[in-house]
Amino acid sequence: MKLRKLLLVFSILAVMFSLTACSEEKEKPFDYDETEIVITAMDSFEQYRKVSDDYIDYYMEAGTEFEQSAVKGIDQAVNNDKVGEFESFKTPVEYYKSGGPDALKNIDYTIENAEDYVMVTVINHAENRDVEVKVKFVENPDYFVELDQKKSSIDPEDYRAQFEEMASYYGMTAEELMDVYFAQFGVSSLDEFIEMDVMYQMSSRPFKAVEMVVSPVYSKKELMGQAGMNTLIGMGTVFVVLIFISFIISLFKFLPKLFGKKDKNKEEDNGPSLPVPAPIPSLIPAASGDISDDDALVAVITAAIHAYEAANGNTDSKDKLVVRSIKRVR
Repeated sequence: MKLRKLLLVFSILAVMFSLTACSEEKEKPFDYDETEIVITAMDSFEQYRKVSDDYIDYYMEAGTEFEQSAVKGIDQAVNNDKVGEFESFKTPVEYYKSGGPDALKNIDYTIENAEDYVMVTVINHAENRDVEVKVKFVENPDYFVELDQKKSSIDPEDYRAQFEEMASYYGMTAEELMDVYFAQFGVSSLDEFIEMDVMYQMSSRPFKAVEMVVSPVYSKKELMGQAGMNTLIGMGTVFVVLIFISFIISLFKFLPKLFGKKDKNKEEDNGPSLPVPAPIPSLIPAASGDISDDDALVAVITAAIHAYEAANGNTDSKDKLVVRSIKRVR
């Protein structure tokens, strides 16, 4: 039984790891060269890291979405985050000359493939702290149209003639000079060299940058300290609000006195109150002890009894009704 449980656990873990691996290794949304797209990201950063304040205002008002995100991110990193002077990235030609396919061996970068874009992250070692430069690329269909036009207008023999002319100047053969150039730029044939040269001449790439995010890299200690400070500020704000609410509630006890005083002042403004009328004296005089000697009271009670008897159908004569005594009931 235990063996079955262990096999079940291992199976679940295997499925989870396989799904995780599948989710991380996404296919390219479009065809691109890794070296080229990373160098383009660094070159895009270099184009906007030293712009003046006047150009920053121009880009923010009339620039493209990419230009606005680039100058805004760089400006915030310098003025708000105080990262200091940025590291200078090399130009694309310098990177290719320095190592060809291995031009990025000393560059700290990552590439993330999404469904319809590619995110390239390059670390810039600024003066005070490292900075992450994230550049978002999408496919550029105009590139292939321009590439076909360039290739159709190029004759490989023109390149060979240029190599022969330069080789004669250096006292070399054309093949020897081409081998030097091919090794320097990391290519192995004239066709590859022509294609690379055409790429440099073109104004577009197979992809185009649409957004740049520049953010400083903080250590775990700094992040924990910042999180603690945010927690203290949040809790402090809550306690201040609660104290303020308690103070407002404590003032409610003064409201009855405040409104009662207003009502009293209102009554005084309405003028003196009318005198209370005196009570109407009762027709039946108050008496104590034996009240049978009061003729008026005897007459009233006798009449009341007679009316009661008449209402009940007793129509005897008044002469038969004799009141002998009247006593007060307590």
